[in-house]
Amino acid sequence: MIKLTKDMETGITKIDTQHKELVDRINAVTAMGTKSISNDETKKTLDLLGAYIVKHFNDEEALQKQSAYPKYDQHRQQHQLYMAEFDKLKKEFAQNGHSAKFTLDLSNSIINWIVRHIKSVDAEFGRYYNAQQA
Repeated sequence: MIKLTKDMETGITKIDTQHKELVDRINAVTAMGTKSISNDETKKTLDLLGAYIVKHFNDEEALQKQSAYPKYDQHRQQHQLYMAEFDKLKKEFAQNGHSAKFTLDLSNSIINWIVRHIKSVDAEFGRYYNAQQA
């Protein structure tokens, strides 16, 4: 389970609000491992999470373009790499269905990536963006 901490704030209201929503959705995925749920419920949760991740990445990248962020290409590449990882996990689910192992793999992937990404790459963008707005 993820809890947003002060060092995960970017200072950009839209991005921080989306990070909170993303964390709430990730925590819902994590909770799947403690419940007996159907493959249909798991698929629905994955689809909602995936759609939200895409929306968030698109919104974040739009702000980066708008502010002429010099590390836009590197940041976008990290988003693309994570989406490839997420798609790989979704394919694993499609082949094998819901299991405790799948939920653990998915949770670990999301939690490790999102925490690391927000604390480093997103925080760096936040500092740049906020300096541009001052």
